[in-house]
Amino acid sequence: MGPGVALAALRRLPRGVRAVLVGERSVWVRAGWRPGSAELRDTGLGLKVPAPGRPTRDGGRLSAASFEEALRLVARGLVGGVVTEPVSKEGWALAGYPWTDHTDRLAALAGAGGAHMMLGVPSKELWCVLVTRHIPLKDVPRALTAREVAAAAARLDEALRLLGRRRPRLALCGLNPHAGESGLLGGEERRVLLPAVAAVRREGLSLDGPLPADSAWRLHAEGAYDGLVCLYHDQALIPLKALGGLSGVNWTVGLPFTRTSPAHGTAYDAAAAGKSDASAFAEASLLACRLLV
Repeated sequence: MGPGVALAALRRLPRGVRAVLVGERSVWVRAGWRPGSAELRDTGLGLKVPAPGRPTRDGGRLSAASFEEALRLVARGLVGGVVTEPVSKEGWALAGYPWTDHTDRLAALAGAGGAHMMLGVPSKELWCVLVTRHIPLKDVPRALTAREVAAAAARLDEALRLLGRRRPRLALCGLNPHAGESGLLGGEERRVLLPAVAAVRREGLSLDGPLPADSAWRLHAEGAYDGLVCLYHDQALIPLKALGGLSGVNWTVGLPFTRTSPAHGTAYDAAAAGKSDASAFAEASLLACRLLV
């Protein structure tokens, strides 16, 4: 389904933007690509086109090869940014690709500052950054450190300035219900989050919190904050998708180049049924164009 979505999104790109499609030629042809519609960089693996609707070893190999070729293009300065399709972590694992997801691979390219996953709905000016990403919920408290929280806040501030915010107003979501209720419902707010807020403020950034996550999202949606620092995956994705539907985007900040992606997953059930929605990929492509001009 991914190539078909990408081809549909090409029609929404601004005039003057040159798109380069990357992947197995046979896959793009099946999706409707024809010579002259857009430049194509063929990965040339010669694998049979996988059947839609489920992760496979060959599908993982095709996906990983496409991503690596896109990274080679940007490393050589032939393109200014990369817009990726959602990836099947299971497919990559079946193929033996050594990275869990796009962000893990990209973090290796980011240098000392690290790469952070920023999620948003550009049309609604909703933005958040993740401190932890794809880890079990039970592991989140142990993974949180004041240093990582402060680094995520700094990346969010930097990204919002690129979008035109002169002094972004940020809020940090608490980990526990009611942001710990002064320690009655958990000690992470006092032990980890408050020191992170203090460190960020010493650097001159505007960061409030930790706030109860439900209140933080309401305030952000009402315009009180320009962005939120979220501590784990669903703390960001559930409200973002409830507020923005399929228009959410994923922007990897901290890289020497632009990388965006739809914020939704692979949707194998929709692929098996032949249904697709190009809105999120179009939004991700438009954001990449906005950041590159």
